[in-house]
Amino acid sequence: MRRLCIALLLLALLIWGSWWSLHTIERVTGSIVREIQAGELDKAHQRWDSAQVLLGSLLLHDEIDQADRLFDRVLAAHASGSAEDFLLDCTELVAQLNHLPELERPSLINLL
Repeated sequence: MRRLCIALLLLALLIWGSWWSLHTIERVTGSIVREIQAGELDKAHQRWDSAQVLLGSLLLHDEIDQADRLFDRVLAAHASGSAEDFLLDCTELVAQLNHLPELERPSLINLL
C-alpha cells in the first residue's frame, strides 16, 4: 500500500509540474506577444531576455534560438525604418512565440 501511495504522489507531482510548465510558458510568451502588438518592442525584448533562463530550462533550445534570431531581425528592421520587413518579421516572431506553448501542450503529436 505504501508503494502505491508513493507512486500516486509522484504521478501527482509530475502532472502538477507539467501543468505549471505549460502555464508559465503561456504566461511569459503571452505577455511578450501583447507587448509586441502594442508596439512596446524594447519592453518586450527586455522581458524576453529576462525569461531566457526559465524558457531554456523548459523548452528546446533550437526553438528559443529561432525566436531570439527573429527578435534581432525585428529590432533591426525597426531601427532601419523598413516598414514592410518590420511587419513581416513581427508577424513571424509572434507566430513563433505563439508556437512555444504548443510544444508543451499534451497532445498526440507531441507524444510521437
